[in-house]
Amino acid sequence: MAERTVTEILEALARIETDVKTIAQNSADHEARLRILEQKNGKRMESLTLAAVTAAVVGIVGYAIGKLF
Repeated sequence: MAERTVTEILEALARIETDVKTIAQNSADHEARLRILEQKNGKRMESLTLAAVTAAVVGIVGYAIGKLF
């Protein structure tokens, strides 16, 4: 009977080990996906900032040229 209990415990431990490995793999995959999404937001903000700065510079240059002529 004790031998059967030990066998059941070992089988349960093997299942737990498999589950932990699966969770670790899924966690790594989710982390990689989150990093990609975080980078997209950063890139969008960079392009938005660049567009705003470019528009401001063009406006200032246009205003200056308009005052000269």
